[in-house]
Amino acid sequence: MKPDNTAWKVASTPAEVAKVASFPFKKVGQASWLNDAETPSFGQHYDTGPYNWVGLALFKKALEGGPPVRYCGWDGNLGVPAQGLLAAVEGSLGVRLVMVRENGNGNGSFTYSSDTAMVSLSFSEQGRFAQVFIATVDLEVVKKSEALFGHVIVPDNPEAGLVFSLVKNSMGGYSIRRLGAAGSPLERENYNPKVMDGFDHIVADLQTDSPCGRLVVMSGSPGTGKTYLVRSLLAQAKKAAFIVVPPQLTSELGSPEILPALTQAKSEFNGPIVLILEDADRVLVDRNQGDMSAISSMLNLGDGILGAVLDIRILATTNAEKLQMDPATQRRGRLCRYIDVAPLEPQYATKVLSRLVHQPRLTFKEPTSLANVYGQARDMGWVAPPLANARPQIRAEIL
Repeated sequence: MKPDNTAWKVASTPAEVAKVASFPFKKVGQASWLNDAETPSFGQHYDTGPYNWVGLALFKKALEGGPPVRYCGWDGNLGVPAQGLLAAVEGSLGVRLVMVRENGNGNGSFTYSSDTAMVSLSFSEQGRFAQVFIATVDLEVVKKSEALFGHVIVPDNPEAGLVFSLVKNSMGGYSIRRLGAAGSPLERENYNPKVMDGFDHIVADLQTDSPCGRLVVMSGSPGTGKTYLVRSLLAQAKKAAFIVVPPQLTSELGSPEILPALTQAKSEFNGPIVLILEDADRVLVDRNQGDMSAISSMLNLGDGILGAVLDIRILATTNAEKLQMDPATQRRGRLCRYIDVAPLEPQYATKVLSRLVHQPRLTFKEPTSLANVYGQARDMGWVAPPLANARPQIRAEIL
């Protein structure tokens, strides 16, 4: 959800809220609740029946002629300590903590409630990123929550290079989950000119609504620098949203159940959606050798009607040095670029090492991987620079 304080909507059923927002409507269960009662004692948790859900009383009151249920969500970088925000929610919005699920490392989810409101607050990235959802019948809660979360949630740093992941839940649905910042500056000297020409073309293509193709393939043996290239794309192609697709979900890209997650992602990002498929050999090889279902799913998603409407691009990487690609993936208008990231020639490898440590005690005599060059540099005292922070500022004060 975008951190848009004007995006309050009116809901008529719990299902409507659950469909569009990440609010944890849960069946009442003793083990999850803090008050050790059979059921929470707050106003909206009014029924202990096995088929009734937390939050029904808000809708019950609305249907009986009371104020309508309004809901809204925010997500973004947390500009205050997480514990400070937890305390502010309880004091400012007049709610009490009723459920906690802590995942460690500062991550977890917290549910607050009162007779007129429910608040869901979750932290990720070691407590640095917050997602909030509120359902309420109280206009005062609407005003106070706008003031509170508009103050403590800060915008992303566009230089950070944010990356997301496609996640499948236990019910068979899909969602997009933020992983954090992973972008890195491009070191052009680490690659040969042909690779850089291809990279520049991809960056330019991600800035246009009319790409020359929606599929990009990067191949090469392990350690040649494909991941560095992808991380550089994260930082340079700022209009695009990069979503990692786990290998086990690759064959499910054509599933109708994935559409809501991609549609939701498109509503949040103005630019193209780039699906990252790492070690994607089975969706690139000839259909006689590979997984026909996975190949068809990838091609249909990237080049079909859905791909055009949602502006989906696919970035696939493979460690195979000589991949017998399926002819359908190489069709003109479908393949944007195929980049073969080869090991560095000895003179280039030595030049990269000299740039990192200035006075290297080693001269390479044969082609070597970029990973090996950086490994040698670390042994000589080179230290990698930190990744860019996703949040550009931290605010010490809190409402």
